Amino acid sequence: MTTLLYVAAGAALAYWLLVTVVAILTVRKMCRAEELLEPVNDPERLNDPQGISAWARDHGFQLDSQFDFDSLVGAGGLKLAVDGWYSPEEKMFLMHYHVMDKFYYEFISGFAGEYSLTSSKSADSLSLPMPPNALMQVFEDASLDELLREHNKSLAFLHERFGLTPEAPDQPLRNLILFAIDKQMTLIRGIPLWQLRVVWWHFIRRRQLKNKSIIEQIAEVE
Repeated sequence: MTTLLYVAAGAALAYWLLVTVVAILTVRKMCRAEELLEPVNDPERLNDPQGISAWARDHGFQLDSQFDFDSLVGAGGLKLAVDGWYSPEEKMFLMHYHVMDKFYYEFISGFAGEYSLTSSKSADSLSLPMPPNALMQVFEDASLDELLREHNKSLAFLHERFGLTPEAPDQPLRNLILFAIDKQMTLIRGIPLWQLRVVWWHFIRRRQLKNKSIIEQIAEVE
């Protein structure tokens, strides 16, 4: 029994160290986001097996930009493919992130005053804190239709409660991505001893916020 306890404790410590090291390396890498984000022109990238592209076209989204994002730590040069779709009518982005057989997607709406709402399928989006005006909600098991419904529900709430209305972007998508990353990394690096907090963010904060809408998050702090 004692041996098993030592093994379990050792495994927990190793995982704690792994999460911490990966988070630190990720932040360091993301601080050079402009070097990691590369435009691509590859029509084959649209032939995604998940059918995101077909769904996007059927719902009024148009392909805006494609990027290769070298954001994966320890991936040996493997890059994350990023497809950005935009709906002029809804003033909304649909982002599709994929590499090999892994993928996730999210909807993003921007407002005046650098406010934004992101509805994501990936719980990893909650691993690091976001600036206060970058609202984030995650529904891990949501389909595209379900995630869009949650996004629109929160949009209606933000409009009714705070008068926020989606606005068309005033910059290219690449610039918006770089600006958002820079703001987040500036926030994180400004937190005292942030390197010691990444485990809490990854295990506790992420679990607390997962599948919790912006409506619920705001209600909890009021």
